[in-house]
Amino acid sequence: MLPPPRSQASASKRRLLAGCGLAAFALLALAQPVLAQQPAPAQGRATERSMRVQPPAWMPTSPFGQPAVAQARQPRAIVPPPDETRFVPDEVLFELAPDAQADTVLRRYGATMIASRRVELAGTTIIRARLAAGRDVRAVLTQMDSDDAIAGAQPNYTFQLQQETSLRAMPTTASSGQGRAEVPTLRLSDPAATQRSAVAPRRDLPPQYVVEKLRLGEVHKVARGTAIRVAVIDSGADASHPELRGAIAGQFDALGGAFAPHAHGTAMAAAITARAQLQGIAPAARLLAARAFSGEAGGGSANGTSFHIMAAIEWAVAQGARVINLSFAGPQDRLLTLGLAGLREKGVIAVAAAGNGGPSSPPLYPGADPNVIAVTATDADDRAFPQANRGGYIAVAAPGVDVLVAEPQGRYAFTSGTSVAAAHVSGLVALLLERRPDLDIEDVRRILADSAVDLGQRGRDRTFGAGRVDPAAALARTQPVSVARP
Repeated sequence: MLPPPRSQASASKRRLLAGCGLAAFALLALAQPVLAQQPAPAQGRATERSMRVQPPAWMPTSPFGQPAVAQARQPRAIVPPPDETRFVPDEVLFELAPDAQADTVLRRYGATMIASRRVELAGTTIIRARLAAGRDVRAVLTQMDSDDAIAGAQPNYTFQLQQETSLRAMPTTASSGQGRAEVPTLRLSDPAATQRSAVAPRRDLPPQYVVEKLRLGEVHKVARGTAIRVAVIDSGADASHPELRGAIAGQFDALGGAFAPHAHGTAMAAAITARAQLQGIAPAARLLAARAFSGEAGGGSANGTSFHIMAAIEWAVAQGARVINLSFAGPQDRLLTLGLAGLREKGVIAVAAAGNGGPSSPPLYPGADPNVIAVTATDADDRAFPQANRGGYIAVAAPGVDVLVAEPQGRYAFTSGTSVAAAHVSGLVALLLERRPDLDIEDVRRILADSAVDLGQRGRDRTFGAGRVDPAAALARTQPVSVARP
């Protein structure tokens, strides 16, 4: 735990050694914590406000590997700068200090508990609270920063799915065998895509350039992702779509309430495991579809929050996910950072979209987090997607422009963005894990980089990373653990 602002050094040291998980949030800009892991829990539920929180059994380290006790005092609360608006305006997330009582803290800040959840990956219990009308998030977090009853606090940040849309005409063969139809646009603002009229007729789909570009015919003779569980933390998926029938091993809704499958989540799921008219990268993988994003949460796009995203990730780990696809982007979030570090410790490989902010955008997260494999998008000619982020954190590129994907209610769409590029790499990671279940994130990162097709400037660069992935070459660098050595 980070030392509080007005305490003596010895008292701070004792409090740190007791440990408080969310207090480690304060190290985000300077450090990545090392976590001791426990099995992830089932979906959380609201608890009694008079609860007392036991301190977590871990301690953060500095960027130099020394205990955080040696560091200068870091703020226990993250107060967003004036130009940061990507958070829920009337909510805060916080962790209680040992022996502090929730009801006392809530009264002090004029807040109401919405939910409480133990986040094992981050080693902390998080309280999600709604502020009374007129209370300012920044003002409350500033107060919490000097409150000894608070171990750590931050906004409930919001993230957006990273997909652009395009509308392309294509021939279609309906039951009558006549006419032409357009491929429907993938609209992030339309979560109720399944409410369209009748189920779409079977189409004669155009070829997927991804199949040839990634040599999937050759690749699937070697590996198909058999039995590897891949979680898609997204907006839900249409399990009844022909491309996904039999592919989904489990579904989870962190938001609750009735919803219609959203186009983005359906598209990402099919990019990984399509098995009908389309070819997914890992058609024999088992999908875990977690809904943490709602198209109704923000204007014009599908948004998710820190709290719901972490709930979905925890569920995925509990369900045995080996790969977690994160096709969204937003601000730096220390709760998510702790969770991603926890994934690494558990051997779960996180793949994230680099972001669609454009070449001059600052880094977007979780793509810029060192505990994920960040993926940018390229087109059929291996040119960079113009709207993609640039940066040294980009690991590799994958097809992500004008990609034919599934849409709810048996429909199809062309879409572009780093989201679908990340989904393609998540599928590739499943192929590698089928061959070598012992691989960790650094093994996979190295294999992907060493086998990539170099693009742009010679060697690694800020646009393409190590280059466009080559599944066949990557698989050639693996050897099943069952093969006997001489």
